[in-house]
Amino acid sequence: MPDAARHRILLIGNAAARPEGLERLLVRGGFQVTEAPQSAAGGPPPDLLLYTAEPGGPGLADQVRDLATRPAYAGAPVFVILTEGGAEAATEALLAGARDVLLAPVHLPELRARLDATLYVRGELRDAQEALRARDLLFDIFQEVSAALRADEIFQTLVRRVGQAFGLSHCSFVLTAPGEDKGRVVAVYENPAVRDLRVDLERYPEIQEAIRTERPVVINDVHEHPLFAAIRQRWSQQEIEVNVQSAVALPVFVQGRAAGVFFLRTEKGDPQLRPEDVAFANTIAQAAARVLENEGRRSAIYRRQISAGATDEITGCGSLDALDRRVRDEFERARRYSLHFALVLVDIDRLREINERLGQPAGDRVLGEVGAILQREIRAPDFVARYGGDEFACILPETDGPGGRHFVERLRQVFARHTFADLGPGKAPSISAGVVAYPHSEALRPEDLFTLVENALQRAKGAPERIAVAGSTP
Repeated sequence: MPDAARHRILLIGNAAARPEGLERLLVRGGFQVTEAPQSAAGGPPPDLLLYTAEPGGPGLADQVRDLATRPAYAGAPVFVILTEGGAEAATEALLAGARDVLLAPVHLPELRARLDATLYVRGELRDAQEALRARDLLFDIFQEVSAALRADEIFQTLVRRVGQAFGLSHCSFVLTAPGEDKGRVVAVYENPAVRDLRVDLERYPEIQEAIRTERPVVINDVHEHPLFAAIRQRWSQQEIEVNVQSAVALPVFVQGRAAGVFFLRTEKGDPQLRPEDVAFANTIAQAAARVLENEGRRSAIYRRQISAGATDEITGCGSLDALDRRVRDEFERARRYSLHFALVLVDIDRLREINERLGQPAGDRVLGEVGAILQREIRAPDFVARYGGDEFACILPETDGPGGRHFVERLRQVFARHTFADLGPGKAPSISAGVVAYPHSEALRPEDLFTLVENALQRAKGAPERIAVAGSTP
C-alpha cells in the first residue's frame, strides 16, 4: 500500500526479547516499522507503540505511563510484550495505561489480529471525530454565511473559514465561465483586501480544466503532473521559483452552469490535503452555490428597498441614510473579519461666504463639483456621501488613520489644481477634515464613529494643518 496509507508502528524496548520474526510479520503486513532511536529525527507521531519490556527491569509501570503520555507520541496506544512477570506484571502495565499486554511466548498471528483490531477501532473513532468536526464546522460556516447581505461577504467568509480549517497557503474564489480566458478573483483567504482582481487563466491550468470538465481537479504535485507541463516550461524559461506543491480546483454551479471555481493551493512543507478535506471543501462550494442563487434574488429586493433616497440630488453622492447603512455594514464586516477601515469627514471651508457673495445656486454648483471630484478620487470599494450642508463623509475600507490623512492631503492638492466655474482660477475653497480609523478603543458601535470623527473635525478647524485624526487605535 502507499506510504500515506501505511500504519506507523514504533518499536521500543529490548530488541533481543522480541518474538522472532516480529518485524518481518509487521513489514509484510503493510506496516511502516521504525525503531525508537530513529524516531528522534521527528516526523508524524506513530499510530501504535510496541514496547518489549526488559526482563527483570524495574519500573514497568513508570515506563508504560511515560510512553502513554509523552506528547511526541500523541496518545498512540501502547502494546506491551512481557517475557516474565505473569498476570501481575500484565495488570500493572494495563493500570499504567497500556492498551493491551501479551505474555511470552507470543503467538504472532494473535498479535497481528490484536494490532489490527486496535487500529481499526482507533480509525473508526478518528473518522467519527472528523465527521463530527466537519458537521459542526459546516453548520458554523453556513450560519455565518446566512447572515451576510452581499455576495462578496459570502465569498470572503468561505475562503477564510476553509483556509483556516485546513491551514492552507492559498484559498480563493474565482468567478469565470466556460470559454473565458480570464477570471475575476473576488475573495482571497491570505489577503482579504483583494476583492476584484482580474487574472489570466492561462497561468492556472487546474482552473481551466475544472471549468472545461465541470468536475473537481486535484493535483497532488504540480511539478510532476502533465496538466502543468506547459506552465512548467514557462517557469523554467523565466527562471521562476515556484513553491506551490498541490492544487485543487472545485467548480461551482449556479443555476446548473459553471460560474466559478473554489481554488485551493498548498506550498512545500504544508500539511497534505487528504481526500476527505477535498470532499469537505467541495461540499462547502456546492452548498454555497445554493446560497448565492438565493442571495442574488435577495440582494435585488434589498437594492430596490433602499434605492429611494439613496443619492443626494445636488452632489450626486450618497445620502445620509445610505451613509448610515454603509457605515453599519462596514463596521460589522470589519468586526467579524478583523479588518480595518477609516471614516473621513471633509468640511468645505467658508461655503457660507460663497453663498452670500455669489448666491445659493452658485454655492450648490460648487458643492456639485466637490461631489464629482470626491467620487472621481475614491477607489472602487470606497463610498462617499453628503453628510451635511457643507460636509462630506468618506468610507475607506482597508485604510488606517495615516492612510485617511494621506487621502485628505491628496484631495487638498486636487482641489488646488481644479478651477471651479463660479470661482475662477486659484480660488478653490480650502477644506478641513477629521479622520477616525476602526478598530478604535472608543468605537463599540457604529454611532461612536460619527461622534469621534465629528470631534476630530472640530479639532482640525483649529489646527495648522486643518487635519485631525481621532485618538490612537488599540
